[in-house]
Amino acid sequence: MEKKLWRHLVQPGEWYHLARFRFLPNRRALLHTHDFPEIFWIETGRARHSINGQDKRLDAGDLIFVRAADRHVLAPVDGDGFILVNLAFSPRVLTDLEARFGDDLTPFHDCSAELPIRRRLSTTQVKILSTEIVALGRASGRRLALEKFLLGLYTLFQSASGTTAGSMPEWLAFACERIEEISYFSEGSAGLVRAARRSPEHVARVVRAHFGCTPSDYVNRVRMEHAGRELKLGSKPISDIALECGIQDLSHFYALFRAVFGQTPRHYRLGHQLLLRQNRNKLMGEPVVSAKFSKK
Repeated sequence: MEKKLWRHLVQPGEWYHLARFRFLPNRRALLHTHDFPEIFWIETGRARHSINGQDKRLDAGDLIFVRAADRHVLAPVDGDGFILVNLAFSPRVLTDLEARFGDDLTPFHDCSAELPIRRRLSTTQVKILSTEIVALGRASGRRLALEKFLLGLYTLFQSASGTTAGSMPEWLAFACERIEEISYFSEGSAGLVRAARRSPEHVARVVRAHFGCTPSDYVNRVRMEHAGRELKLGSKPISDIALECGIQDLSHFYALFRAVFGQTPRHYRLGHQLLLRQNRNKLMGEPVVSAKFSKK
């Protein structure tokens, strides 16, 4: 079995390796492990993922947090192949992040679990990541850009269910994907019911069975995750973000946000701005490296 080594993948001082490529049936791949973590997701097509002795089917939108010791190989399901985006990064970065954020990151790289964490990206999330990886590819390999991307990804999935689409009704998987869109989550639980095309009572029963919460709780979490991204990435007024989430009562918006993030929207925004400044100052003088973003 092949073992991929970080020092063979990048040049000295580089923090990450980012690649996007098409995997066709004639592409030969070998079972391998690594001495570094990586994250990949299927952009289009379908793949068979042999991981730690198990075969798993991956569809467009499936994202995997691969741990260093995982043994895996990918292969196409059909003649169309698939397109994959892969981000391999320095184990030092993961060690530093885990030291700073502790239990918040542990679940994503828990070596005691038999299989790595798998998440299903919604259509909206795929679009967000597609935009962010282009920016990451242009960032000259800076560690600050890498950490910003990783922390955003961990935050996105921190409380998301690990249930895959294949273990829930197809209509619920479809509804969970649609509810990530503003036109749906701005309606609250009614948007989830509209996307599910089932009665409110039936949706409530099935959502509680799969996620352990009410439809309103589920949608409010999606709303607050959207609000968190807006607060981090831009300067849009908080009142405008609340209205975009479909919440006209600003005090209610604050209460929902505090319940998810433990602080007010204003403090959340200021905290992230401060963190970016601190990291920028800390990393000044560290080697600037070239990003690797290739299409094969």
